[in-house]
Formats: sequence, structure tokens, C-alpha cells
Amino acid sequence: MTATPRTTGPTALDGPIEQTVGDLAGLHHDHHAGLLSEDRAALASAHRDLGVAETAVAYHRNVLMQLSSGAHVVDDALLDRMRRTLRDLARAVADRDEKQARAAAALERVRTSAPPTPAISDELTAHDLAALLSLAAGGTVREHLHTHRVSVRTTQGRLVDYMAFQRLEHHGLVAIDTSRDLIVGQLVTLTDAGRSTLIGSRHPAQQKPAAPVRPAGAWPVPARSR
Repeated sequence: MTATPRTTGPTALDGPIEQTVGDLAGLHHDHHAGLLSEDRAALASAHRDLGVAETAVAYHRNVLMQLSSGAHVVDDALLDRMRRTLRDLARAVADRDEKQARAAAALERVRTSAPPTPAISDELTAHDLAALLSLAAGGTVREHLHTHRVSVRTTQGRLVDYMAFQRLEHHGLVAIDTSRDLIVGQLVTLTDAGRSTLIGSRHPAQQKPAAPVRPAGAWPVPARSR
């Protein structure tokens, strides 16, 4: 899967979103490909808007820092520019806060609507999980016209073990688009349960919550425990 390069700044919700839905680049890739559920698509859209808002805050803050760096003569023109920049920064912060609240609400909806993660340790083998991972970007199930043999391939053309695929389907981890004929090929996507299983397989142990990221230049610096 080729991730879309990130063009916006980091946000305060990057960590919590990744803990819930996995890699952010994968989230936005699947959003552009139309593979997400309604709740996850809303989260991806809200996170993108939050990133744009954070970029605007950083821009106006950098302009203010440049104006106050001492490189300019302090006169009425400079003071006017600083006042305008402060006004623009305040508006950008207000917009960022509104976008952050919307993204937080979207994240909470995803958390509450997410189905329970299957017990992968007992019911799925490492081979099954490898098959699930290979289908993360999608795939196709097709019946051969003459032999009537059914096979599953990833979007990269790699063959997926059909028995493993049937186990994934049995556990509700993959979905098949049955609106197309099997001879032509039916698209395969991961369900929310499938994505949750992938996330759980990558983070099987309970992890200590990460400390909140402090903005650069934040004060005071917390004392280091001895």
C-alpha cells in the first residue's frame, strides 16, 4: 500500500486516533479509496481538517515570531502588522479548537461503535493473520471460467490461501461485494472487525499510555523524576 504523503502538521489527536484505528496514513489512504465505514470516514475527514487548521496556527505563529525577532524597525507599520497577525492567529486558534472538538467527537463515535475484537490467539493462526494483512489494501475473489476453481488475490496480484480466506470470512473479518459476478471477480475488503483484529495483532499487550506531546517551547518544563 502506498501511503499518501502527509501535507499537514501534527495534531493533538494523532496518538489517540492511531491507538484506535491504526496507522494514520492507512486511514487516509482507505478514506480516499472509499473503503471506510461511515464513522471512520467522518473521522478521517475531521482529522484532515484538524491538520489543516493546525497548519494555519503554525503559519500565523511563525509570522508573529518573525515580526518580533528584532530584524525590523519598530514603528507604526510594524505594530499594525503585529496586531493583524495576532488577530489572524486568534482566529486560527479558535478554528483549530472547533476542528479538534469535531475530530474528538468523531473519534468517540468510532470507539463506541467498534465491534469487539475477536479472540485471535485461539481462533486465528499466524497464517490467517498474514492472509488478513495481505488483504488490508483489498483483493479479489474469482471463479475460473473453465475449472470453476475459486481463488483469492490481493490488489498486488499475490495469491491468498483460500482456506485461510474462508476462515477470515467465517469470523466476519472480510467482506465480499456480491453485486458482481464471481467469474468477473468480486472485490474483497476488510470489515471494521478485520481492521480491529489487525490492530490488536500488532499491539497484543496492554501498553502504557503515551505521555501527551508538549508543544515546542512549552513552559514550564516538568521536573525529571529521580
